[in-house]
Amino acid sequence: YTAIACLPNTIPAVQSKSEVNYILKNTSGTLVEVLPLGAVSKDCAGKDITEIYDMHHSGAAAFTDGQHTIQDSGLMMRALQYVKAFGGLIMNHPSDATIAGTGQMHEGMISTSLGMKGIAAIAEELMVQRDLYLAEYTDARLHVLNISTARSVDLIKRAMSKGLEVSASVPALNLIYSDDILTGFDVNYKVLPPLRSEQDIKALHKALKNGTIQVITSNHVPLDTESKDLEFPYADFGIISLETTFVLLHTHLVDSVLSLEELIEILAYNPRKVLQKTIPEIAEGEKANLTVFDPRKTWRYHESDILSKSRNTPFIGTEFSGKVLGVLNNGHVRRF
Repeated sequence: YTAIACLPNTIPAVQSKSEVNYILKNTSGTLVEVLPLGAVSKDCAGKDITEIYDMHHSGAAAFTDGQHTIQDSGLMMRALQYVKAFGGLIMNHPSDATIAGTGQMHEGMISTSLGMKGIAAIAEELMVQRDLYLAEYTDARLHVLNISTARSVDLIKRAMSKGLEVSASVPALNLIYSDDILTGFDVNYKVLPPLRSEQDIKALHKALKNGTIQVITSNHVPLDTESKDLEFPYADFGIISLETTFVLLHTHLVDSVLSLEELIEILAYNPRKVLQKTIPEIAEGEKANLTVFDPRKTWRYHESDILSKSRNTPFIGTEFSGKVLGVLNNGHVRRF
């Protein structure tokens, strides 16, 4: 990646112009551009709205409570009304907490056979529908962050056909693996949104092809060993994936679902379009902003390849096709 949009779920949260300015100041001119996303509510707690207007003028790219769904409909509506004044964007991860409860994985045959509490698809779909209604009512821009079900796709497609300014994203892992893989109780596949059914995966693939889903996210959630190396019901949700998103998608989707050109469009161009950021050009006189890769190279992912401080990934020892060779940006070069 030459740019990332970082969620505000830090301590303290990115909830005022001070945090936004701090991030921008300390990452200016670095190899990877950091686009701060401002919190919608203070401490991402879903109660009191933040200084959205001030954060916008300081450089916040969009507004979200990140991994914490905005459960309060009134708060969500007011946030959409705030950003409407300056053409801003609200992003919300759709999950109704009163329905999802303490679920551990997708609710279905696999969860039943394993004796695990399920997370029903309707927990996501109800929140998608609510947010779409509010976006229509406020006439504001909405990004539905990390969807995972076929019904969510249908709801978003219908909203787009009505002319709503709606976009959507899906995590890379949810495009590859179904809940079947959890029969081995590998906690590294325990993620949010949960891995769904094969039927959902097919709908997500189709939505990428027809433009209903514009963005694939890494859904990168680094965790320490104490949070992940536990029995399945007690392990936290999350996977590190910044280093493997491209190669995972290239290995499993290129040619079978997407062309290489379509994958590049989804990963490099569409996120910038959604955030209304300038798209770098490969042209004489322009600054180099490039990721260089070899699509023909096969290689094995070893623990020594991990640059993250966390190790919560199921892909150690996995062979991938497509190898990133280096990144160029802001006058910096990093070879791999």
